[in-house]
Amino acid sequence: MSNGGNEFEQLMERVRTGDPEVAKELFERYGKAIQMVVRFHLDRRLRSEFDSLDFAHDAWASFFRIPAEKYTFRTPEELMAFLTRVVQHKMIDAYRVRSQHSKENGRQFRRIQRYTKEQPARQPTPSQVAIREEEWNLLLKDKPPKVQLALQMLREGYSRQEIAQQLGLSTKKIQRVIKRLNDRLGSS
Repeated sequence: MSNGGNEFEQLMERVRTGDPEVAKELFERYGKAIQMVVRFHLDRRLRSEFDSLDFAHDAWASFFRIPAEKYTFRTPEELMAFLTRVVQHKMIDAYRVRSQHSKENGRQFRRIQRYTKEQPARQPTPSQVAIREEEWNLLLKDKPPKVQLALQMLREGYSRQEIAQQLGLSTKKIQRVIKRLNDRLGSS
């Protein structure tokens, strides 16, 4: 057992001296375990935005940024406990940043809504559009071509006067067509 502890102490001594191969060795030995810690603790709301490797790499980067004289890990368990805490703090920070952004976006949306008079319009579903289109086609089915054209123009936003001028009809005729249509729709 003392040989295993001695081996770890030698590894940590190499970290303190700045041996370039030690990072690779540490990562090979403990990288998978740190990644498993991240996967276990990563909040489901962050999984779509972050990869577990991102947090694991950030933890290793933080570890190597610590001044060498602060490496006082006597056992692999102490190192793993430290890296686990670093990873957890990285995930907490990411969640806070994400929450802050969503809160800001929500506040901004509410501010915009407050200054606009119109509420965002709800779009009809595709089935609602299909049903309306079918009803429209049934409505036009038995109408003469000029009446169909007049109703289509009315649907597109033309005024009664514009429709009458373009089709060579009187505005009274357009009004009668609309009234009959409304009466028919009201009775069905």
